[in-house]
Amino acid sequence: MLRVVSRKKRLSRVIGAPTNRALSIGLLQELHQLILDIGAELGIPEKDQRRAIELAVTDKKRLRPSQTATQNEQSVAGLLSKWRSDKRFRNNDGTPHALSIMGKGATLQTLAREYVPTMPIRELVDLICLQSEVTRLKGDKVALVGSPVIMTEKTPELTLASLIMRIRRVTGTMMHNAAIPAGVKNTGRFERLVTGHLSDKDFQKFGMAMRTQLQDVCDRMDSGMQQPRGQGKSRTKKGGVGIYVFREDGGIY
Repeated sequence: MLRVVSRKKRLSRVIGAPTNRALSIGLLQELHQLILDIGAELGIPEKDQRRAIELAVTDKKRLRPSQTATQNEQSVAGLLSKWRSDKRFRNNDGTPHALSIMGKGATLQTLAREYVPTMPIRELVDLICLQSEVTRLKGDKVALVGSPVIMTEKTPELTLASLIMRIRRVTGTMMHNAAIPAGVKNTGRFERLVTGHLSDKDFQKFGMAMRTQLQDVCDRMDSGMQQPRGQGKSRTKKGGVGIYVFREDGGIY
């Protein structure tokens, strides 16, 4: 019989048990302090932060409200990606069609029925024109003029939800890689960190240069990814690549 070993057991076999209790406590303290600093910066009252910590310790349900909070944005991102990649919604030169908002066939309403069936179509139009590279045209049409990226709505709750989703994904990659024994090749997930020291002026130039190059990489990856059909259940699991540019400014981060 094939025996399935949990990742927790695999991890303990590879890295062993903690040996420096003081350091372990200090590192977890640093992590919790970062979480509290983020909550304070987002304006979450201290009593609510304390309540959240209590629930994290005592509540066994382990709910994931971050997924519910970001579901609409993720579905809209899938809609934009399909608009850009599906031949039914593309011109002969590969660029996305300018779509009629209403109607059957290759229209925004057709995409909306598949990805955000409960969202009013005018609400969808307002959202994609405000938070993505979609513009309104005459004749009740819309055009996707850039990448299928959608920006997170600027609210404390959605900012925190998006942060949680990113932390969970990078944590999954790091823990997966940590559980792989030394010498075992081609089973890890790609993970790299490139750093250097730059002046304020040079960092601005670096950021702009990276934006163009990394967006090109993201566009190529997006074109090769399978998009789920709307908000229904799928037999596949979500996977992908997360990319970010960072700078240590000397603050809480």
